[in-house]
Amino acid sequence: MEQNTKKQERRLEMVFLLAVFLTILMWAMVQPFNASPDEAMRYQIVDYIMRHGKLPVGYDAEIRDPNWGISYAFYPITTYIAGAVFGKIATLFSSSGMAPIYGARLVNVILGTITAGLNLKIGKMLFEKRMAWFYTILICFLPGTIFFNSYVNMDALGLCASSWIVLCWCKAVKNDWSVKLCVELGAAISFCALSYFNAYGYILCSILFFCTTMLLCGRKKWDVKRMIQLGLVVTAVVAVLAGWWFIRNAVLYDGDFIGRNACAKYGEMYAAPGFTNETKILPKRMDMTIWDMYMWIPGEWQYNWLVTVLVSFIGVFGYMNVFLAKIWYKIYIAGFGIGILASIPLWKKMVRIRKQEEAVERTEETEEEEITYLVVKKEKRWSREALFHISMAVAMVIPFILLTIYAYSSDFQAQGRYILPMILPFMYLVTKGINVLLKRLVKKETVRKWIVRIVEGVYIASAYAVYFLVFLPLYR
Repeated sequence: MEQNTKKQERRLEMVFLLAVFLTILMWAMVQPFNASPDEAMRYQIVDYIMRHGKLPVGYDAEIRDPNWGISYAFYPITTYIAGAVFGKIATLFSSSGMAPIYGARLVNVILGTITAGLNLKIGKMLFEKRMAWFYTILICFLPGTIFFNSYVNMDALGLCASSWIVLCWCKAVKNDWSVKLCVELGAAISFCALSYFNAYGYILCSILFFCTTMLLCGRKKWDVKRMIQLGLVVTAVVAVLAGWWFIRNAVLYDGDFIGRNACAKYGEMYAAPGFTNETKILPKRMDMTIWDMYMWIPGEWQYNWLVTVLVSFIGVFGYMNVFLAKIWYKIYIAGFGIGILASIPLWKKMVRIRKQEEAVERTEETEEEEITYLVVKKEKRWSREALFHISMAVAMVIPFILLTIYAYSSDFQAQGRYILPMILPFMYLVTKGINVLLKRLVKKETVRKWIVRIVEGVYIASAYAVYFLVFLPLYR
């Protein structure tokens, strides 16, 4: 009976992942080329690799944007490399000009599906089965998530790698660190490093979580030797899988292994008049405070900067110019707000230090007899769960801080996709809050399950309604 249940559950998971794949594919297939942020500029790299069979240099005139004077080749191009392979394969089956573009988009469709699978595993480790599905659906069927998985970009890899990192944290909470898990974490960090900068907070938090759990939560407290040994395993894997890109950058761009300084340098050299860094309209240059920037409604914007980031996190399409009806955003915000508010009473408990009692047997031998002592030692130690929650909290705020700094002093933008890596801890808190709220208000478990199912159904239906009522009509 138990075996049949597991088989049915696996089938249900496969059906769910297929549904996620087909949903994202629907969005990917209906869009014309370059109907999404900077897709043409990103696809230039895919096209270059397909035609030349080699990786481009960031300042190559063939891929430089004529206005900005730069290209995306200064930054990691992992999905573009994969997109070139898929695009080349697509040309074997169709002579259509859109065939290689669909092939390149398919990379992100697959990454979005893998993200769904990873988060389903995370959900099962953090919640009971019903709420694990709820958590996964909140992430995968948010219109903003579907959208950015449907066109050529690096963001999809960032979210996928971030999900893999969080899964590694969950495994460490459950079973402690091992060589095998450290190899897996190293692989996850490598793909994160080769994705987009807005996901790098998870790398920082991995260091935080790894070091603190190793030093504070092991049987032997402050086991520095073991931490260094396993830390070297993680480092070695990252060096092998991701090191090549940063070494290449350092060689090409005079030691700039990240590529950001080189990008700025060539932007100044090749940008068209009016597109140089000096001509950018930035809140910092306008003597605004950060709060002023948050409240600013430039030109024909519908909302201020802060609200624009929030609604585009939920879903704004095209070149950030196709909005949903305001009531739609209000419903999403209200639902998420209820979950976050309901989770607040749990926060203190989630990061609490536990008192642990450790029983130790000590044997002493004398000439007359052997005496065994039972020593009960009490000491406060951090629980892995508490450190996990702290790491998740830090990972949630870092993308927003980075976007604030970037918009204030480098490039004024309010795109919610830049904070999308925070969706994992954010939806974790929403799910925790909804779960505790339902348990408090609804005593019967059967009724709670049906309420959750209905909410899931409405949430998925809303994503399809966005597609058929807003997204699809744009391109018919």
